[in-house]
Amino acid sequence: LLGVTPTEAQIKDIADWLLECHGDSTGLSTDSLADAGYPGAASLGDAVCGMAAARITSKDFLFWFRSHTAKEVKWGGAKHHPDDKDGRRMHPRSSFKAFLEVVKRRSLPWENVEMDAIHSLQLILRGSFQDIDDSETKTMIHARLNDLRVQGIDELSSVASEMVRLIETATAPILAVDSGGLVNGWNAKVAELTGLPVEEAMGMSLVHNLVYEESVETVERLLYHALR
Repeated sequence: LLGVTPTEAQIKDIADWLLECHGDSTGLSTDSLADAGYPGAASLGDAVCGMAAARITSKDFLFWFRSHTAKEVKWGGAKHHPDDKDGRRMHPRSSFKAFLEVVKRRSLPWENVEMDAIHSLQLILRGSFQDIDDSETKTMIHARLNDLRVQGIDELSSVASEMVRLIETATAPILAVDSGGLVNGWNAKVAELTGLPVEEAMGMSLVHNLVYEESVETVERLLYHALR
């Protein structure tokens, strides 16, 4: 555990909830565990509101947590007494109080670049540990994370950037698709072998534009299982 996190018992409870309610998912991100339906959200207090979880094996997760955020709002016009309500509308002071009550249950949202970094790390670890049993997996995950010294989202972004560089310069053909099956990664080697430059390949449908008709059903099935 690094930084501000729930206790080990609370994290285990969150993991159990994910397995029970999101068992088919490879992860979950939210700026409000309460809104996401986690029944123990209230017990976490303000210190933990948002969460990003990445599933590595059938029983192992990586978690990132965020505390609540509060924004400053400057009201114009007259200031009213906190108890000055007419029963029909909210005055500035009471409105501000209600606003803070809402944002205190939310963290800053997870940005796309952050989720890309988390997903990249998830793929690296899943690929590295998929063929070993659970006890060895846990040990190796901890060792790998210590080697990478991943202690925050900045480090995660660095890991993701390095992974992109390695993919681009790899001697093996590597491509990637998004959740809709559209190409969003096409390294130099696959461009060389196919004769299709990256600028043309990007955005194409892997199934409908790049796969032989007799292989469409097989590729669709593989994509379905890979992107679950």
